[in-house]
Amino acid sequence: MELINMTDASEDLFDPIIWDNYCYQILKIGNEIIKNSPENELDRVEGYRYLARLVNYSLSKFLDPPSPIRPIIDYNSPRIGGDNPDFVYGQTLISGLYDYRIHGNKNDAFNISFGSYYGGLGSDKGLQCSGNIQLKELSIGADGEFELIVSKNNNQGDWLPIIHETNSILIRQTLLNREVDIPADISIELIKTSTVDHIKQPLTSSQFLNTLNLSGMFVEGVVKQFLHWTHNFKSKPNEINPTDPDLLKFANGDPDTFYHNGYFELNSDEVLLVELAPPNCEYWNIQVTNYWLESLDYMDFCTHFNHSNARADVDGKYRFIISPKDPGLYNWINTVEHSRGCISIRWNIADNNPDVKTELLSFENAVSKIIKLRH
Repeated sequence: MELINMTDASEDLFDPIIWDNYCYQILKIGNEIIKNSPENELDRVEGYRYLARLVNYSLSKFLDPPSPIRPIIDYNSPRIGGDNPDFVYGQTLISGLYDYRIHGNKNDAFNISFGSYYGGLGSDKGLQCSGNIQLKELSIGADGEFELIVSKNNNQGDWLPIIHETNSILIRQTLLNREVDIPADISIELIKTSTVDHIKQPLTSSQFLNTLNLSGMFVEGVVKQFLHWTHNFKSKPNEINPTDPDLLKFANGDPDTFYHNGYFELNSDEVLLVELAPPNCEYWNIQVTNYWLESLDYMDFCTHFNHSNARADVDGKYRFIISPKDPGLYNWINTVEHSRGCISIRWNIADNNPDVKTELLSFENAVSKIIKLRH
């Protein structure tokens, strides 16, 4: 079956070519998953789960998007691109035509980053930032309350800039202990102006066609983009290096963060020893992901550490053992039965960007070396 451009197909909702074409596009992406998957059951089945998650997320996002005049913060964020286990991700769709007010209470959030964006993951230009502000830059009341204005024009008080093309706001809450910390309460509302003119119309064939186009473009773009990341990290196995800026420019993560990434590949009796001396910074963490750059099950397994729960050795450095097997030592990062995957390190608001050392060792030699260093 040959893929047909859906924009050239009939807009008749009952024409099966519209749906068939979308399904064929997803089938082709599934073939890319198979083509790029390592030859083992766990990585392959997680690849198909990854695809299913992206299809589910994109159809929900594009089929019933909230109105930009009644914005809603959506916390149903997909696991993509090495998503941070310490973050609670929230996103809301807005329009650069309007002004908005965000207000809330920080509760136990260690930090909150508000970013305005245009474009999108999977698109030709990627996701681009039009403004960013951190919690510490806001005026916080004694009870934890805060408020900021979202607009194109600078306002007195706390302000998140947007431009005409801005279409979303991404909120990243940092919780240092997800099991006990209470996330911030945040809401957003439109500031009423005489220019508001948005009347939602009943669904049309062309709108549904556009939904399928957007979903297909998103899924295909995300899979290709982050497979490219994995292949880049994989080219230097068992190393952790500063992330190539050419990779980051299409994902546009937190602009106040330095990123390092790597790839681990372990035989059954091997571990990866990671040594780092963090810079002076507000926050740092280290995590492992699966081959598809999805965070692992961080609520049930210790798959990451941050500056609040990692333990330094007597020389002030931090050493982590990346392994599916428990060495019985602190700072063990559990790969949850994965023998390969990716590694992410973040320094947030840091005064420098230090290198990270790694060493591939047998399980026995790694345990022996760490015990000697710690005594």
